[in-house]
Amino acid sequence: MRRALREHSRDVLAITGLILAGLFAMTVILVNQRAVLPSWVPLIGTDRFELKADFTTAQAVTPGQGQSVDIAGIKVGEVSGVTLQQGHAVVTMEVDNKYAPLIHTNASLLLRPKTGLNDMVVEVDPGTQPAPEVKEGSTVPLASTQPQVNPDEFLAALDADTQQFLKLLLANGAQALDPAKGRDVKLSNALRRLDPFARDLAAINGALATRRQNIANAIHNFQTLSTELGNRDQDLVNFVDSSDEVLTSFAKEQRSIRSAVRELPATLKETKGALTSANELALQEGPALKKLIPGAQATAPALRALRPFFQQTAGPIQNQIRPFTKQVASPVAHVAQISQGLGKATPGLRTGFTSLNTGLNALAFNPPGQQEGFLFYVPWLNHNLTANYTLQDAYGPIRRGLVQESCATAGTAAQTLLAEPYLRLLYQLTGQPQTTNIPGCG
Repeated sequence: MRRALREHSRDVLAITGLILAGLFAMTVILVNQRAVLPSWVPLIGTDRFELKADFTTAQAVTPGQGQSVDIAGIKVGEVSGVTLQQGHAVVTMEVDNKYAPLIHTNASLLLRPKTGLNDMVVEVDPGTQPAPEVKEGSTVPLASTQPQVNPDEFLAALDADTQQFLKLLLANGAQALDPAKGRDVKLSNALRRLDPFARDLAAINGALATRRQNIANAIHNFQTLSTELGNRDQDLVNFVDSSDEVLTSFAKEQRSIRSAVRELPATLKETKGALTSANELALQEGPALKKLIPGAQATAPALRALRPFFQQTAGPIQNQIRPFTKQVASPVAHVAQISQGLGKATPGLRTGFTSLNTGLNALAFNPPGQQEGFLFYVPWLNHNLTANYTLQDAYGPIRRGLVQESCATAGTAAQTLLAEPYLRLLYQLTGQPQTTNIPGCG
């Protein structure tokens, strides 16, 4: 055997190359033909989700031709087989594993041609939750599938009169849409004019669909109300009689009601102003209350911290301050009696302070122009006083000068002090001698 292989090695290599080339060509052909191979086939085999569906007819469904299974126009698998069971067709489909969880048990399937040559496609409506997902190998029943309906089948279902009427309709429609007379353009323009109406009608239908449940509830409630009113006819009669009496009373009070209605605008105006003010107050209180939140939050810790202080001060207040207030009650009463006389002297004191304030205002007044006020000359007065005071003792500087007072001057000063008592303090501050202190004037 080894000897034969060595002698015919070229032939063996050629045969091996031809086998490999054949396998490669077969693989390319299978891939281009979109053949679905099982997962155990190496390299080109795929693992898919198997799903079956019952159809009344599988006309033009040809497995192995790449007829697709679509969901929302997207290919999710291919048709892999068709069999006949109990008088109906069973179509087997291979769905990609990543799309299999989209299909639920309430899914529906429809056979439709993709081209005019009846290249069939299985359109899948995957269904919705809470229906569970389909299991691999399960079969969609006939109730959830629809086959392709051909025009001849539709026409064959019509009776002879209906077929004749349809022929007349098509013939007259062809005349109505005769392009040679421009009727097709007129129909197109008419349909364009209907576009706003159709759009508004679609909006109305959408609103009615949205409120369908509300309308149903309203009709049900109206029925319940009508039934209840039918059962309560005597109560309804009593209600009408009572309403008549009430309206009669209102009619008698027409003048009062009219007066109240006249007052209503002013009342509403005042109410509006009050509400506006309340709104402004609320707008101001909102930020203020927000700012008070930290203080309110800190109040509780502060009160807890004050508890020891209150406990410590309770004894002194009870044992010291309270007895003290009892002891000073009598002196305070005497002070109150003294204050009564002070109250009588207050008007004169008030007049004196008013005059003093007037004098100070005049002293501080700085008139406009080049003339200066009294305070401007205070530095000059200070300079002159400093020059005049050159002697000092332990009490401060002593001004040089000589004051002479006669007995007549002292007597005049005493008479003036008797007439103006408030000058007595100023006179005493000057240190001038009185007549009793001057020798020879007594």
